[in-house]
Amino acid sequence: MEPCGYGAFMSVFRGLQLSIQQAVMLAVATAVIGPLLLLWPLDQAITRQTQEPLLEQSRRASLLLTAATLVEPLWSIDETATARVAREALEEPAVLGLRLIENRPDAKPLLFMREGAELQGSIVLHTELLREGERLGRLEMHFDPAQIDRLLTERLQSSLLMAAAQTLFGLTVLTWVLYRRLAKPIGKLMQQASGLATRGQQGRVSWGRRDELGELGTHLNAVHDQIDTLFEQLQTQKTEIEQVALYDALTGLPNRTLFAELARSAVASARRDGSQLALLFVDLDRFKAVNDAFGHPGGDHLLRELATRLQASLREADVVCRHSGDEFLVLLHGVRGREVVAATADRLLQALEAPVDIDGREAVITASIGIAIFPDDAADHETLVRHADTAMYVAKRLGRDRHSFFREEFDELLKATQALEHELEVALAQDQFELHYQPQVGAADGITAGCEALIRWRHPERGLVPPGSFISAAEQCGLIADIGAWTLRTACRQIAAWKAAGVPFGSVAVNVSALEFRSRRLLDTLASAMAEHGVQAHELELEITESVLMTDTDSAQRILSRLRELHMPLAVDDFGTGYSSLAYLKNLRPSKLKIDRSFVRHIEDDPDDRVIVQAIVSLAHSLGIRVVAEGVETEGQRAFLRDIGCELIQGYLVSRPQPAADAARFMCGAREPEDAVA
Repeated sequence: MEPCGYGAFMSVFRGLQLSIQQAVMLAVATAVIGPLLLLWPLDQAITRQTQEPLLEQSRRASLLLTAATLVEPLWSIDETATARVAREALEEPAVLGLRLIENRPDAKPLLFMREGAELQGSIVLHTELLREGERLGRLEMHFDPAQIDRLLTERLQSSLLMAAAQTLFGLTVLTWVLYRRLAKPIGKLMQQASGLATRGQQGRVSWGRRDELGELGTHLNAVHDQIDTLFEQLQTQKTEIEQVALYDALTGLPNRTLFAELARSAVASARRDGSQLALLFVDLDRFKAVNDAFGHPGGDHLLRELATRLQASLREADVVCRHSGDEFLVLLHGVRGREVVAATADRLLQALEAPVDIDGREAVITASIGIAIFPDDAADHETLVRHADTAMYVAKRLGRDRHSFFREEFDELLKATQALEHELEVALAQDQFELHYQPQVGAADGITAGCEALIRWRHPERGLVPPGSFISAAEQCGLIADIGAWTLRTACRQIAAWKAAGVPFGSVAVNVSALEFRSRRLLDTLASAMAEHGVQAHELELEITESVLMTDTDSAQRILSRLRELHMPLAVDDFGTGYSSLAYLKNLRPSKLKIDRSFVRHIEDDPDDRVIVQAIVSLAHSLGIRVVAEGVETEGQRAFLRDIGCELIQGYLVSRPQPAADAARFMCGAREPEDAVA
């Protein structure tokens, strides 16, 4: 029994009284176009389902890119640059407009629209504009909701064009069959069809005749060209997808995924050939400081430049990839001896440390390189990377700007460091730290003028641990800010106790590391600790190193400016061992300079040290800065320092660092009862 719909269709078909040629043509057209029309809604739904997530990703990427580009103009309140970024965003066809709501007081929302665009009904995406944790504003972007409909319309047009070509092909073939020649033309058509399937030149047939068959052959050649174009587009898209999946978007270098495949292949080949490989783990030193000083665009420019230098410094057979952030991996094939690998590492270090121009300013950065050799240090590429990473960590501990080969004992060192970091976390939680105080006295009269607070770790098993044994690990694992905050709060609490007991302590100096100084928490911690314990600015002194003095980041300069506004005394520690920049010293005008003990140790018998110390004292006095000499251990040292005008001395000649109670008795001249100064 025939379906009702089919019977009705055939009745209409017979009632048209068409000729055979017309009937065949109508049948072919129906057979080609009918399924297309029936399946078109399903195709539309599938296409919409697959394209909408991609469009959403594209909109989100456009939003985030625009937001990242707006951060620096907003931070610097550059309205011209802000407008330029907004206009560049509107150049994207899908963007109808954007609204910028700044977080500054009295700042009015900014609206940018494409000419003639209507925002009503648009797709709105928004994000917060942040810089170093600080909220700068909010960005809203309006996108064209009809974008997907245009894509579907274009797809419909392409499908209809293809259907028209197929219909023409069928009509021509069947019409020609109804006429005189059949076998030979079908052979030629088969040749064309085969060429279309294989995308070969044999698919092109020369049709000299001008009848319907010749027209069909000509159209097939056009379809062949269209298919070739489609395949080229698909190949281009495939290449782009591979680029995204296997290469780093910023530097163009292979990413971790591709590098892992290349490394596995290289290890397998080296294992078969009995050859050696070397894996270099390259980590940039203090890259965060570059980002702070030049912004993320400047940091990105630096990474691209350094990636180019790495590639230029290697052989064509070697592989370099961006591992993550400021880390790179280098795979050297066919190495012959560690000397060759070491020479390559030195060449890379030299290439990386050359200055990089960023918007007219020079940025200089160094790197630390860890090296692992296959098969000496590892049997697979994962272990090779891990061991090279361990060796890089050792290179950083040895002072950075160097390379280090992996050794078995490095694993134990890494485990010990990780254990130490865990113990430091426990020490903070269980309050195992304590402060000792070393007095500073007048070089001429011996009167106590203040003291320096020095942290000690009361370890439950190892006893009293000096700071040199754990401060570096605290900086590496990020605990230095918490330890510094504890030190400030404890020192302020001790100042309050000494004031209540009438101890003439003068002022207490607390060391602040470079990492702490770049943190916004420093000012908050300082203000809250001083307020909680009633500490005045002249009773607390912050000691900073010359590396902090030379820090040119915005956050560090803001902290320095804020401390100057609060009249907080600042002392430059270890003066003479770093850059000793007179320009920064002039602008900062600290209350004290502390001469490093390395210059004081031999002033009795080393003329050069005497000249250097005398020059530092003269320089400080010319700027109205008091001088403290560290590490004074003999009467001869004290006499020389007194004679050249050094005001204060600190060292074992005066007193070792002592617990609070002992330090108080020293400052009171042992005249007070013990319970009054504890």
